[in-house]
Amino acid sequence: MTVIRGAQLTTFDVAPDGQSVSIHVTDDQGAPGTLTLPSDCLHALMMTLPEMVRRSLQARFCNPSMRVVYPLGSWNLERSVVPGSVIVTLSTEDGFSVSFGVPALELLRMSALSASAGADGGGISAN
Repeated sequence: MTVIRGAQLTTFDVAPDGQSVSIHVTDDQGAPGTLTLPSDCLHALMMTLPEMVRRSLQARFCNPSMRVVYPLGSWNLERSVVPGSVIVTLSTEDGFSVSFGVPALELLRMSALSASAGADGGGISAN
């Protein structure tokens, strides 16, 4: 097995046909390296990275409550093709954004719960 000990993420490329992506790094000696994956792996990577970051932070700081919290730069609400749902896009000022399909009634519930969370300073989750 080939192991590349990446020291820095540099750039990425998407194949002209969209079928693959290449993630470019420099290794601990400053030499370039590339990981090329089929585009179908991007969803799995996107879904896995937050858990990888959470586990890394918790192990690094010996604190099970550690997690990355991004400051909200902007948000957008738009119609969904799914009846009774909307698309909520949350973005940071540096360009990171994530979109969620949210049932409209869940937004109302979130609004009501956020008012009580703000009043007592506690956390609320709805699973």
